[in-house]
Amino acid sequence: MHGTTSLVDSLATAFVKNMHFDKCFMTGAGYSASFGFSNGTDETATFQRAVIENSRQKFLLMPNQKVSFNAFIKVCDADKFNVLITDWDTVEDELIKIKESGVQVIVVEKS
Repeated sequence: MHGTTSLVDSLATAFVKNMHFDKCFMTGAGYSASFGFSNGTDETATFQRAVIENSRQKFLLMPNQKVSFNAFIKVCDADKFNVLITDWDTVEDELIKIKESGVQVIVVEKS
């Protein structure tokens, strides 16, 4: 794993638990139809769960390398997100499974 500049300690988690978000845009270490959305640390996963639970619409931004990949800590099931935005090199079989779980998939085309 590599370093991060995010602030996801217990204080930050307690802070966002008292907020409501119309839309959240999130990324992480892995996302698959079978395991769901995942990340590398428990602190990050706990923070992300709090944001997801308090958001009306949830968007996941994942490059192809992170789709069909499972990281160490599960954040939530795949169908917690309304929309997955990914790129043109993402494995099509995995995208089909994600769509079947009820998630809208947007594939950004190569320019």
